[in-house]
Amino acid sequence: MNAADSACYVAKRQSGSHVHVYSSHDEAVARSRGEIQWLQRLQAALRDGCFELYLQPIEPTRPGSIGGPAMEVFVRLHDDGHAILLAEFFPAAERYRLMSLIDRWVLGAALAALAAGAIRIPSGRSLSINVSGQTLADPTYLEFVVEELDRSGVAPQQICFEVSETSVIGNLEQSRRFIDVLHGMGCRFALDDFGTDLGGFANLKQLPMDYLKIDGSFMRDLARDSVNQAMVTAVISMARMLNFRLIAEQVEDQPALEAARAMGIDFVQGHAVGRLRPLAPAA
Repeated sequence: MNAADSACYVAKRQSGSHVHVYSSHDEAVARSRGEIQWLQRLQAALRDGCFELYLQPIEPTRPGSIGGPAMEVFVRLHDDGHAILLAEFFPAAERYRLMSLIDRWVLGAALAALAAGAIRIPSGRSLSINVSGQTLADPTYLEFVVEELDRSGVAPQQICFEVSETSVIGNLEQSRRFIDVLHGMGCRFALDDFGTDLGGFANLKQLPMDYLKIDGSFMRDLARDSVNQAMVTAVISMARMLNFRLIAEQVEDQPALEAARAMGIDFVQGHAVGRLRPLAPAA
């Protein structure tokens, strides 16, 4: 039965005849079996509450800056005493349509922590929460967010949703409604991983975004890499024309931090200003 189940999943993903002959040495079958095991682990984690929030600070590059995100929320799966990164289970979560459920858990847990004082952010600042492409495509997620904000009592101005370029472009109309409604309520929005798909920016510049988050690949060795410097300079110029503020992620050392500050980036995130830490319970 396990062999038939694995072959069935492989066949469904193939084009053409959708027929797959099982072999115990077949890499595709082995990969499918691993994904099925992830499906079972993720379903159990959602049922048993095995996810945990982690936080990483986001700091302004200039003293006295007003507003902006104060930290970003990340999710980890705790399994057998280990904290498993999202990157490890994200492919399986997407394949089996579980990302929307995970994103809902993250939002609910983050709002509950804010309401209880377990997460404290300075006045006028916000908490960044990621929304996956799969969740953006879910037409019921907007209503869920509105209900959770109302139930928790957290002010919409305290939340900044991070959405990626590719996710928004892939679900443009649904994304536009999601962003328009929540932005109108007071939530903030950041366009994540900016710079990886500049060709799609024409579709995004009309959306009510507050921040552009420069992809971390451009921040590596920023103090010495002239190509990355040129890319970041171009992104900064574009952001200023559109009145967006800039966040640089993966700023991992002091030279990169100084370079980001000198180039005029507004906020930085990475080991240079603070590492990821698990959410501590409220006092």
